[in-house]
Amino acid sequence: MEIRDIIRRKDIDMIEKDATVADALGRLVTRDAESIIVKRSNPHDAYGMVTRRDILVEVIAKGLDPRKVKVTEIMNSPLVILNNIELDVRHAAQAMANTGVSTIVIFDKGDIYGSLSSDDIIGAVSKKLLREHLDSKM
Repeated sequence: MEIRDIIRRKDIDMIEKDATVADALGRLVTRDAESIIVKRSNPHDAYGMVTRRDILVEVIAKGLDPRKVKVTEIMNSPLVILNNIELDVRHAAQAMANTGVSTIVIFDKGDIYGSLSSDDIIGAVSKKLLREHLDSKM
């Protein structure tokens, strides 16, 4: 199964580096998203990512005020990325396992194509196994 078969290709929400965690949280909740990408300052800078879990662990659990914490203080950077949507999904799973992240960003031809989470991979593999099981019963 290739990454292209399961990637969520949708508008990837991005936020400015000087935004607060409250800004990011509002966008995550409004869009029902798990993560948001933090924009680069310049073409030579790295993108970052903030997840709901980052906000929970690094801000809420520590009793910090989300209006005073900047996304750059809690973001994961540089992003874990893959540059080929034709790779087997196991490469995405390996990248997640090796880096300890649950979401990676997929680029295609230099542009952000979409994101892929561990839940996306687990769901796709589960559906494939179910289809194969049902096909074998016929």
